[in-house]
Amino acid sequence: MRLIELRLKNLNSLKGEWHIDFADSAFINEGIFAITGQTGAGKTTILDAICLALYGETPRINNISKSSNEVMTRQTAECFAEVVIDLNGTQYRCRWGQRRAYGKADGNLQDATHEIALVTPKTDDDSNADSKDDKLKGDEILESKLSRTKEKIVELTRMDFQQFTRSILLAQGSFSAFLKAKADERADILEKITGTDIYATISTHVFEKKRAEEEILNKLQFGLEGLTLLDADEEALINEKLTSHQTAQIKQQQQYQRLQVQVNWLDTVAELEKNVDNHQNEVTVAKQAQADFAPNAKRLNAANKALEIDSQYSQLAHNRNDVKRLQNDQQALNHQLPQQQERLAHAVNALKAADTDTQSAYDELQITLPKIAHARKLDGAIAQQMQALDDQQQRKQRLATNTQGLRQEIENHTVQFNQDKAQLATIEKYLIDAAALHDIDTDAANFDSHGSRLKALLQDNAALANEKTAHHQQSSQYQTNLDQCQQQQDATNPLIAKAREALATLQKQQAALTQTQSLAAIRDEQEQIEHTHSQIEQVSSKAQQIEALASQINKINTALPTINDALTKLAASITDNEALMADAKDRRQDKQKLLDSWQQVASLERYITQLKEGDPCPLCGAREHPYGAHHPVLNKEPAEVTQMQQQISELDTTINALEQTLSKQRIEYATTQNQIKQLHEQKTPLYEQIKKLGADSNDLIQPLLAKTYSNAVTASMTQLGQIGIDMDLLSEQIADDSTDCTLIKERLIKDGLLLLETIKDQLSKRKQSLKDTLTQHEALSDELAKTNKTIETFEKQQYQLATDIHEIKSNSQISTLALDAIEKKISTNFAELTQLKDAILAILNKYLAGKYELDAVTKPAALQPLLASIDQQVMLNKADYEVHLDTLRQQRSSLVQLKQQFTAYKNAQQNLITALSSITVQIETKQAQLDKQKVELDDLLQAIIAKTETLAQLTTERRDIFADNIFADNVPNIGDDNSNMNINPDAEEARLRTVLEQAHSEQAVAQRQLDSAELTLKQLQRQQQLLAEQLTTASTALTTQEDIFKTALASSDFSDEAEFMRARLPAAERHHLTEQQQQINDTLKQAQSLLTQTLQALAEKKANPLTTEDRESLAEQQQLAQNELQRLIEAIGAMSQQLKDNEEKKGNQQAQRQAIAHQKDTLQVWRQLNELIGSSSGKKYRTFAQGLTFDIMVTHANAQLHKMSDRYLLARDDNSPLELNVIDNYQGGERRSTKNLSGGEGFIISLALALGLSQMASHNIRVDSLFLDEGFGTLDEESLDIALDTLTSLQQEGKLIGVISHVQALKERILTQIQVTKLSGGFSKITGQGCYHIAS
Repeated sequence: MRLIELRLKNLNSLKGEWHIDFADSAFINEGIFAITGQTGAGKTTILDAICLALYGETPRINNISKSSNEVMTRQTAECFAEVVIDLNGTQYRCRWGQRRAYGKADGNLQDATHEIALVTPKTDDDSNADSKDDKLKGDEILESKLSRTKEKIVELTRMDFQQFTRSILLAQGSFSAFLKAKADERADILEKITGTDIYATISTHVFEKKRAEEEILNKLQFGLEGLTLLDADEEALINEKLTSHQTAQIKQQQQYQRLQVQVNWLDTVAELEKNVDNHQNEVTVAKQAQADFAPNAKRLNAANKALEIDSQYSQLAHNRNDVKRLQNDQQALNHQLPQQQERLAHAVNALKAADTDTQSAYDELQITLPKIAHARKLDGAIAQQMQALDDQQQRKQRLATNTQGLRQEIENHTVQFNQDKAQLATIEKYLIDAAALHDIDTDAANFDSHGSRLKALLQDNAALANEKTAHHQQSSQYQTNLDQCQQQQDATNPLIAKAREALATLQKQQAALTQTQSLAAIRDEQEQIEHTHSQIEQVSSKAQQIEALASQINKINTALPTINDALTKLAASITDNEALMADAKDRRQDKQKLLDSWQQVASLERYITQLKEGDPCPLCGAREHPYGAHHPVLNKEPAEVTQMQQQISELDTTINALEQTLSKQRIEYATTQNQIKQLHEQKTPLYEQIKKLGADSNDLIQPLLAKTYSNAVTASMTQLGQIGIDMDLLSEQIADDSTDCTLIKERLIKDGLLLLETIKDQLSKRKQSLKDTLTQHEALSDELAKTNKTIETFEKQQYQLATDIHEIKSNSQISTLALDAIEKKISTNFAELTQLKDAILAILNKYLAGKYELDAVTKPAALQPLLASIDQQVMLNKADYEVHLDTLRQQRSSLVQLKQQFTAYKNAQQNLITALSSITVQIETKQAQLDKQKVELDDLLQAIIAKTETLAQLTTERRDIFADNIFADNVPNIGDDNSNMNINPDAEEARLRTVLEQAHSEQAVAQRQLDSAELTLKQLQRQQQLLAEQLTTASTALTTQEDIFKTALASSDFSDEAEFMRARLPAAERHHLTEQQQQINDTLKQAQSLLTQTLQALAEKKANPLTTEDRESLAEQQQLAQNELQRLIEAIGAMSQQLKDNEEKKGNQQAQRQAIAHQKDTLQVWRQLNELIGSSSGKKYRTFAQGLTFDIMVTHANAQLHKMSDRYLLARDDNSPLELNVIDNYQGGERRSTKNLSGGEGFIISLALALGLSQMASHNIRVDSLFLDEGFGTLDEESLDIALDTLTSLQQEGKLIGVISHVQALKERILTQIQVTKLSGGFSKITGQGCYHIAS
């Protein structure tokens, strides 16, 4: 990560907006720069701005919110910090800011804003953009929500705030934070810098994966235990029951169908009988309806006859209506003609009057129009003159008012001028008397600087005094601790020797366990036995399945011969019964033919007796009649006919019995055939399953036989080969016997199963023996580990004691050196205090020595106790020097008071001079304005008089125009009593034109009324003539039509017109009666037809009866048959499902065992991987990876450290992977902890570590910027040179190093500098290369 630019506004003392461009050539060329300035000027604020822009907090202030903001400059309304950073070639802009309400300095704080944007590369058009909006308009905002922006920045930089301030920006007091950080904190920083946090994730994932695989295995094993199978006997019994139930189902189905047919026949007969009754009732009802309709039928007949002459009557009625209508119209017209003639005469008189009024209105308008035009012209001139006169009067009033105001303002300015002049004289006298105060600004600033340094030195002396006392106490404590450590060291040595003896004993016992077989061989054999046992379990499962399948096949093969014999017997029985039935049918047919011939001859007996010899037979035409007198059939006795009918009936019974028997036998034959087919079909997949299971068993056995086993297992595995041979023999038998009914040798399978159980028992015993050995070995290993841990603990204690002893001795020496350094530092401080004392006294004597009246406490003499302690080099504690500092603060307040008073007088002098000059200019300006307005007022009075005279002339002329006008009431008065002036020309013209238009309108109305009256009279006269003609024609037509109707009436059944009128019916009623008659007739025909059809169908059904039982009996039998059938179906379904479930469980059991074996293999891999790197917290693999990373970082740090000094070398602690030790080459390579480093040593090593971190890079982030704040004060001249040379050399690697320090040599050595300079009012400014102030 590299810093590109920084913008900040109103942060602490840096008021206003500032811009620092770190891409400036000065920063790029040098690679190192310094931030310099006085204490409190705001140097650290620049680093605070970087932290604010990135994380919204600073190392000094971590709580900036809506309720508290200590970084915003006082009396300002907003602040912000904005930084552009480069991450692996991509630039991002981060901005943080906060405002006050309404943009006011005293407004309430608003919520802070925080955003990050992807910087869009600049184009030529963007090169001149200076404003913030111009720079941001093309950037892509990645996040702008306050709660999420910080997370986004951490995600991109791979560092949070704490890690940033310990590896890139080392703030005041935090320079050695990484060196002093705990192991876990160092690990976090290294992870984010190097991107090695993935190893913790991998470690956790491995642990979780191992646990998940264990859960899967447990679930599989639990599922296997829950699978319970049927044994062979149970399965065979279920199959046998299933077969018997299926046979019974077929028989029961046939019985149910036969009963169903009989019940349906009975239902059909009952339905037909019911329908016969219904149809007979319908016929009766239809006939009654026909009788009831007879009167209406008579009316309908009469109406139909009247309809024949209805057209003649309709024409007669029409003619009668026409004559009557024309007579009425003629009478009304004769009444209207006299009235219309009177209206015509009235319209002629009205038109003459309207013509006279129109001409009079026109003449008056023509006379008045010229006067109206002249009046309009005069009215316009009068209005113009009045408007101008009104404007001038208003202008006159404004000028008078303005003139009076200007006189008053000139008088007021004159008074103010005299007052300010007197006050200025008084101030100038004071400034002449206080000329010595002109240098007070510089002296006050120096006084503040000297005072701050004096305070720092007094604080330093107090601290040094405390340190001196503490070091004396530490020396005594060190000696006490040294004695205790040596005693503990002597007591621990016997315990270590005893623990080593116990360790040797345990090692011998463990070696005895693995003497005959190594631990790895035991584990390999254990895994081999587990795998073999799993395979044998599969073979056993398949053998059990083969046994069950063989049992089914044997049962089928046993049942098939019996079923085939029964089928053969059944076929022979069917053949015999078919022959008997054919014979019975032939005999029945012969007897029926003979009986039919007897019945035919008997039916012709009447005709036979009528035959006469010689006469032709009416049927065949023969003239000879041999049976005419005596026919042999006619002589048959009734007993013979009855006997013949009885024989036919017996044959019918025999045939029906044979048909029922044959039907049952054919159904049984088909069922048996289907059963045999099903059994053969069942055998084929059973054979295939046995073959497949045998092949699968061999596939499992052969790899087992090919492996090498230990002596304890070899004998068992040899027996396994016999099972493979038995499987081959079984497969050969199945291949040879699959087409016949040979029984499979089940004994062979049972022997194999027993042998498999024996092998499994032997393997289980061997597996348990191996497990016991491993358990003993692991128990001994645990004891060994505990013993080793005990020895390790004792040795660590010894090592720690030795380290503590060495550390105590080193600390004692360091304490002695520290005391010498403290004494030297105290002497240096008192020398500087003496110089500061003289400088402060010089300033106080200059201003506070007596010329100005001050309190006694502010006199220079009040500092005498402090001066005496400095001269005598007395060490003051905090309470003592705070008293003297309070006196010094009061003296500073007096100086500030003098400064403020002197500044106030100077400001007042300048303000008064400016005010006097401004008042003089205002007086002169207003006097000129007054003179100008007086001249303008005189000219305006003359113009008003002239306008008034002109207006009077125009008014007189206007009054004379309408002197003789009698219409003067329609215009408002304009202020003159003369009524002629009130006449409005526009209104007068409008009035006259309105009168003329009304006259024209009345004339047009009168003309239209006259035309209308004339037209109406002519129309009435024409209608009178036309009506007379139409009435004559209509009367003639009426006479003719009456003759025609009388002729038609005479030829009809009606006696007169009245009877005809009574017979007529409305068309709707006539149509309704016709439809009703037709419906009654159709209903009767339909009922008679349905009755005939139903009687015929009933006779046909009863001619062929299917049963003699009643319906209740048949329904009861059918219900019993249905219940039995349903019971059989449910039992068959339950047994089939039970067998199906058993087969599925067999398959699931085998699949479950295979899955368990596979899962064990998978789990073994994850267990081994978990032992190596897995842990629930991810710490195991993370610690290992961090150790490697830490080694690399230490190597980089040692490379930088070697450039600065060959004395020190960093090394990892052997007992803690992320702890550091320092090897001191000047002390014979002595190793000591980093906690005991002096200030200068700590800085050098911290700098080396910080530079080492900057060289660590991952694929996410590279550290190319480093900022150091106040870390060089503890270095001597030589160490400072070495550190600067090291930092400067980083320029070749593209690093940017920023240093904040007060060390003068540091300022002189670094050319590129950012100066922070104090200004008055507590504010500061930034200057230097690449630094700009942006004007608001």
